[in-house]
Amino acid sequence: MIGLISLPYEVLSNVVDNISFDDAFNLGRTCKHYRYLLTEESISKTIVQTKVRYSNEALAAKAVGGGNARALRRVAKRRDALATANPFVVATIGFCDAYLYCKGVLCYTLDDRLRLLDLHHSAQDELVISIPGLLTQALSEIDDHSRGVFQVLYYSDRIVSCLYKSSGPDPTAWLIAFHLKTRGILIAHELESIDKIFVRHNKQYLYYGTHSEIGTDGNRKWVIQGYDFKARKWFDQKMHLPDMVGSEIGSTICFELHKDYFYALSNQTSFEVEEIDWTSFYHCIRFPLNSPCKALLEKTENKSMWRRQHQEGPIDDRWTNLSLDEDESSGQLKIVEARKEWYLGSSRSQRTYYTTDIIFPRLEKDEDLYLDNLPTTCSADAGSAFPSASRAQVSTSADDPASFSASTSSTSTASSSSTASTGASNTSATPPSEDIDTSQLPDVPLRKLIRKDDHPHHINAPARLPQNTHPGNDGSSQPTFTLAKSRIRTYHTSCSTFIDLVDDPLPTDWQGRQRLRLRAGSRSLGPPLLYTQGPKQGLLRPPSSDLDIALTEMYQVPEITYWPAAQNPDPNLRNEHDDAIYKLLNPPSHLGNVEGTADERSMVYVTGARDEPQALIFIAFDPAIKLAGLKRWGGLCRKGVGEGPHIDGRATGYNAKEVGLNEGAYVDVGERDRTVTVDRKGKGKERATCSEVFMGQSDAAECRTVDVHDKGAFSRNKVGVGPKRTSWAWKERAMYQDINLGYYFGLDRVG
Repeated sequence: MIGLISLPYEVLSNVVDNISFDDAFNLGRTCKHYRYLLTEESISKTIVQTKVRYSNEALAAKAVGGGNARALRRVAKRRDALATANPFVVATIGFCDAYLYCKGVLCYTLDDRLRLLDLHHSAQDELVISIPGLLTQALSEIDDHSRGVFQVLYYSDRIVSCLYKSSGPDPTAWLIAFHLKTRGILIAHELESIDKIFVRHNKQYLYYGTHSEIGTDGNRKWVIQGYDFKARKWFDQKMHLPDMVGSEIGSTICFELHKDYFYALSNQTSFEVEEIDWTSFYHCIRFPLNSPCKALLEKTENKSMWRRQHQEGPIDDRWTNLSLDEDESSGQLKIVEARKEWYLGSSRSQRTYYTTDIIFPRLEKDEDLYLDNLPTTCSADAGSAFPSASRAQVSTSADDPASFSASTSSTSTASSSSTASTGASNTSATPPSEDIDTSQLPDVPLRKLIRKDDHPHHINAPARLPQNTHPGNDGSSQPTFTLAKSRIRTYHTSCSTFIDLVDDPLPTDWQGRQRLRLRAGSRSLGPPLLYTQGPKQGLLRPPSSDLDIALTEMYQVPEITYWPAAQNPDPNLRNEHDDAIYKLLNPPSHLGNVEGTADERSMVYVTGARDEPQALIFIAFDPAIKLAGLKRWGGLCRKGVGEGPHIDGRATGYNAKEVGLNEGAYVDVGERDRTVTVDRKGKGKERATCSEVFMGQSDAAECRTVDVHDKGAFSRNKVGVGPKRTSWAWKERAMYQDINLGYYFGLDRVG
C-alpha cells in the first residue's frame, strides 16, 4: 500500500488543500518528513491564506508579503494555549481608576492622565494624554476651573472616542474623538442624551447610539447617529431602531461595525413579557456605513433566525452573553450566545454556547436595479423602506454549502428532543392581525387562553446542529461556580473553547479569600464516522439525528482544565512556583471587585478596592506578545516545536521531578512575597509591602473627576509627540516596566 510519505509533493499539496487548518498542522507534526509543512513558506502560505485568511496573523503576513510559516505556527500556538488554558504572559501592567481594553490597546486613566498601551504589539512605551489639556484643546468654550466626569468609550485605528460630562447646575455632555498620531481633534459634539451611550468607529466613520428615544408605546428605543471623518460632517439623519428590543449591551443587544456595514443584533422580540408564546428569534439589522438611511436598511426574517422554543425550559438571563464574532476562515459575522437553561424544567441547569449564521433576505432583481440608481447618501427616508413582501428568502451566508450547516440553523440547546414543538403543525409565524387565527398555532389547551392583545410567535423548530452547539458544564462535575465567582466568561470559536476567570478559594480557607484562576473547556473533532456493517461498511456516514448522540459521536471532550495547578491546602507543602503565579493573579494588596475584558488572544482585568487605584492584570495567549523585561518562567522545561506535550514545549503543569528540582526548590522569597502599591505622585512603582486584604464594596462609578485647568498637568518630564514638547500628549516608558512583575512562559523566539 502506498503511504502518504511516498506521495508526490503536488498530490500532498492537494490533500492539504482539502483538510482543515488543525488537520494540516497536525499532519506536519506527525513525523520529520512532513515538518516542511510548518516551515516551508509557499505551502504555509497556502494553508494560512486559505484556511485562516481572516485571522490577525494571516492579515499581518499578507500586509508585509511574507512570514506565513511563522504565522501558521503562531495561529496553532494561540489556539493550543486557549484550548489548554496555558497562557504565554501573565503580568501586572499598571494601576488605574478606570480602563477600556479594545482592539488590543489598553486605555486606562490614573489621576488626570489617560494612558494608552498597545499590548498586542508588545509596546514598550505608552502614550500619555493630559485630560485637562485634551479638554482645553477640544472645548474652547470650557470655563476655567471646570470639573466633570471623563470616560473612554472606544478605540480603533489610532482614534480614541471619549465622553466628558461637566458638573454644575446646567451639566453638558460632549462626545470627543481625537487621533493619536496627529493629535488632531476629530469630533467635539454636544450630546442631547448619554443614556447607555456606546461608540463604534473605524478610520472612516464614527457611529454612536443612545437608548433615549421614547416610542409611542412609552418604551425607550435606540437611536444611532453617524459621522464621516473624511467629509468632516454628521450624516443628515439619525437612524431610529424602534424594532430593536433590548437595552443591555452584551446581554440582550450588541452593536458592531463589520467591513462596510453597521450591525445591530437583539435576542429579544417584545418590550412586554409575553405570557403565551412558543418561539424566540434573533433580530438583526444592518445598513451601509456611508449611507445610513431606511432605504438601505436590511432586516433578517424570523423564519431564518430561529433561536429557541420556549418549551425547552427557563433561562437564567444573568448568564446570557450575546456577541458578534468574525469567523477566521470565512470572514463572516456569526452570532455567539451563551445561555444557562433548565431543560424541560430540570433541576440541573446547563450553560451552552450557540453559534448561528446571520441570514439576510436577498432583494429581487427589480429592487437591485432600484438600489443601483440610489444616490450614495440618502437625505430623507420617509416612505422609502422596501416592503418585506417583495423580498425572496435566499441565504446570503458565505458558509460552505457542503458542510452540515443549513440556512435555517441557529443557536441550539443541549438536547435534540427539545427541538420538536409538541403538536406543532405550522411553519409560518403568527399573523399580527387584531383577530388572531389560533388555528395556525399548536393544538394545545394553552391556545384557548390567547387574547387579541397577545402576540404569540411560532414556527416548527429546525434541527439543532452539533457543530453549532457546545454544551458546557451541567453541574455534574465539581467544582461548580456561581455567577458571582465567574468574573469573566468568554467563548473562542476558532478553537471551540470556553475560558472563564473564576474565583476559586481554597476549600480550607474559611475566609473565602480571592483566588482567581483560569477554567477552560474545549472539544475537538473525533475520528470519521463510518458504517460498521451492511453494504456501506467502511464508508462515511452522517451523525445521528439525535443531538446528544451526535455530539458524543462527533467530538472528543477532555476534562475541564484549570490554570494554575491546584494548590495543596497545607501552606508548608505548596508548590512555590504555583504560589508565585497565584500571587501575580491575585495581588495581596489589591483584592476584590474583579472586572475584566477579553478578546481572541488576551484578557485584562482589574482587582482591588474601588476607592483606590486598582491593579491591572494582563493574560496573553499569543506567543508573539512579549512584554519587555518580563522574567522567563523557570518552573517549566523548555523544548522546541513538537518535542513535548505541547506544540510550543510548555508543560500543562509544574513537575519538579521533570526539571530536576527537589520538591522544596529554592525561590527568591523576597521577590515571591513582594506586592505592589501605588504612589499617587509617581507612576505606580513597586514597593515591598504586605498590606491587609481589602474587600472594597464601593459602588462608585468607573469615571475619574478631573480639574480641567490643573496647571500641574504639564509639570512632568515628557517626550513630545508633536512639534512642541509641552503638548497635551507625550510618550513615557510603559508602567509595567517599572512595576516589573510578570512572567513569560514561551520560547525566546516565537515559532
